[in-house]
Amino acid sequence: MKLFYSPFHTFIHKVLVTAHEAGLWDELEFVPTYPFYDRQGEYQDDKYSIAELNPLDKVPTLVLDDGTVVYASQAIVECLDSMSRSGRHLFPSDGPKRWEALTRMALSDAMFESTVALVMEGWHPEEEQRMSVYEWIWPKLIRGLDELERCAHSGFNEFDIGQAAMLHALSYMNFRSKFYEAKDPLYPGYDWMEGRPNLTAWWDEATTRPSVTSHYNREFEGDDSVEFCQRSIRQVLEMQRDSS
Repeated sequence: MKLFYSPFHTFIHKVLVTAHEAGLWDELEFVPTYPFYDRQGEYQDDKYSIAELNPLDKVPTLVLDDGTVVYASQAIVECLDSMSRSGRHLFPSDGPKRWEALTRMALSDAMFESTVALVMEGWHPEEEQRMSVYEWIWPKLIRGLDELERCAHSGFNEFDIGQAAMLHALSYMNFRSKFYEAKDPLYPGYDWMEGRPNLTAWWDEATTRPSVTSHYNREFEGDDSVEFCQRSIRQVLEMQRDSS
C-alpha cells in the first residue's frame, strides 16, 4: 500500500497512529507530498500534485494493493482499522461507545481544520489579515477544548479513533503556537493546557504510545523528492490500467 501524506512530524498524524495500532505500519510505502511549502520553506506550487489520484489534490491519500484509492483521513482510518492485523480496532462496535468516539473524531477534525485556517490566514501580511476570521474561529476552538476537557474528566476506556483524532488536533495547535501563534491578534501564545488538567494528563499519557512515538517529532527519513512522488503516481496509474 502507498500512503501519500505530508511528512511534517511536528504534529501527530491520526492516519499514522491508526496504521501503527492496526499493525499495518510495515506494509505502507510512505510517499511524501508537500501541498504548500517543503521542509526548507520553499513554495512548491503544484510540483507534488496528486490530482490524478485524488480530485481534491489533498493529502492524506491511500492506495491499496489493488489500486483502489481512498482519500480523506476519516475514510482512510476506517479502511486501515478494518484491515487490522493486530487484533486491535480503534472503531468501537455499534452502540454508545462508537457514536461517542466518532463524535470526538468529528469535533477534533473540525478543530484541526479550523487551526489550519488560522495558520493560512497568518500567511497574509498583517494588514491584509481578516479579524473576522479569528473572531469566528477562536470561540469554536475554545468551546471544543472545553468539551475535550470534559471528556477527559469523564475518562476513557480503551484507546479509540476519537483519541487518535484528539492527538492530531491538539498537536497541530501546539505546532501553531510554536511557529505562528505569537502573531495571533486575539490570543497570542495561547496555551490549551492552561486550566485543563484532565486533558493535559491524558495528553501526557497518550503521547507515550508507540503509535505516536513512531513518528511524532521525528525527522522524516526517506526520499521526499518530486521525482519519487511523481514516479509513485505513475506506478498507481499503471496498476489501475493493468487491472481494468
